[in-house]
Amino acid sequence: MFRKTMVLTLAASVLFSSLPRAAVSAELYAEEEAVLFEAGADYPVAPAGKRGQRVVVRALVRPSGKVRERAPLAVALVLDKSGSMASDGKMENAKKGALEALKMLDSRDVAAVVVYDDRASVLVRARTVGRGEDDPAFYRAIQRLRPGGSTALYHGTVTGAAELQPFIDEGYIPRIVLLSDGIANVGPSSTEDLAALGRNLSRQDITITTIGLGLDYNEDLMTALAAESGGNAYFARHGGMLPEIFARDLEDAVTVTARKVRVTLRCPEGVRPVRVIGRQGKVEGSSLEVAIDNLYGGEKYALFEVELPEGQDGTVLKAAELEVEYADAASGTVVRKNAELAVSFSGDAGAVEKNRRSDILSQAELARNAEIREAAVRLADEGKARVAAQLLDERTKQLQAAAPAAGSAAPKLEQEAGYFEELAESLLEAGVFSSSQRKAVLNDAYTQKNQQAPVSGDVEDEEEK
Repeated sequence: MFRKTMVLTLAASVLFSSLPRAAVSAELYAEEEAVLFEAGADYPVAPAGKRGQRVVVRALVRPSGKVRERAPLAVALVLDKSGSMASDGKMENAKKGALEALKMLDSRDVAAVVVYDDRASVLVRARTVGRGEDDPAFYRAIQRLRPGGSTALYHGTVTGAAELQPFIDEGYIPRIVLLSDGIANVGPSSTEDLAALGRNLSRQDITITTIGLGLDYNEDLMTALAAESGGNAYFARHGGMLPEIFARDLEDAVTVTARKVRVTLRCPEGVRPVRVIGRQGKVEGSSLEVAIDNLYGGEKYALFEVELPEGQDGTVLKAAELEVEYADAASGTVVRKNAELAVSFSGDAGAVEKNRRSDILSQAELARNAEIREAAVRLADEGKARVAAQLLDERTKQLQAAAPAAGSAAPKLEQEAGYFEELAESLLEAGVFSSSQRKAVLNDAYTQKNQQAPVSGDVEDEEEK
């Protein structure tokens, strides 16, 4: 099933009509393609005669909805079986989670089960899934798991990757799902060590999803490992969440539409690139670049902030050129699409407001919330709890002011404002974030930045009630 890599380049020009919104949005696609690309701005009509006006540009990618045969998956379930997994039903729920993951796979796919304590070992070598959770090779091995020992997390990940590597050149999409409830204490164990491992495995096309269980794992390490490989990151407050999380992640895996998604925005003379909002990006001269990584069954987007020159009433400015590049998940074909984004200028304040894109405005606010969450954690870690609380209070007021213009997203912004207000009060009172708060704040930031599908976690497992 070796896939020959090809490069397909598509270009589209935006036809500008008298309707301002048409001047700034383009949906580009070809009949045979799986991904649609749409570019737009929060203010497609900008105030005339105003200097330093900043707009948010959104590059959105989403599946076309065309039914196609998916690429086969190669999945390594890497499970912590250290001694701490014996408490609170963790091991039993980890077993349930692993079996839920196998339910999502079929005979096209291969899976391996790796466990680690003082060392890593292969419980089930990579093999065709067959009957999913009911396959006796998987079911019996998983049910025999017993906790004990330390936490060789690094070696568990490396062992999982080794099981997947023979399948990569055969066209399988490799994915590690890593579970840990504790601090890595055998082998390389720093955040930098695991981030470097994530980068290395990403270069081998391996995505790593991390699941941190309970309050004793290192959230910085687990988040870095996922981020560097383009994977999902989950915080399981209790073991009862594991079956849903494993199933949620494999649901993403079986719907992967595009991989290595990367967006570049180039500004013409007179337009200044300011920054990427939310996601980690880079500025090079007049360009901004950001990686979206994997596109699953829903939409994802990148947000850019640019500064416009002063424009005269009735004129149209070419504000940016955008390019999206991705690898088609089913064929391996590398596709590039290009679009031009234009902004109209108007002296009519009513026209400016009428054409405002509340969806892009609200998405930008949520992306900024992710940045505020991370900044608050950094400040609290530095012993600056009062400064962090002040930052959260300021953000509360900004969200309250932004909510009325957010359209259908107004309730979400109001909810976020209430959350930041409560978090600030708690931080001022305690002087630090609790372990649970810190994990939740950082995980919320990660899921917001990466548009990761949420899990509920609201209902305890029946056995834990």
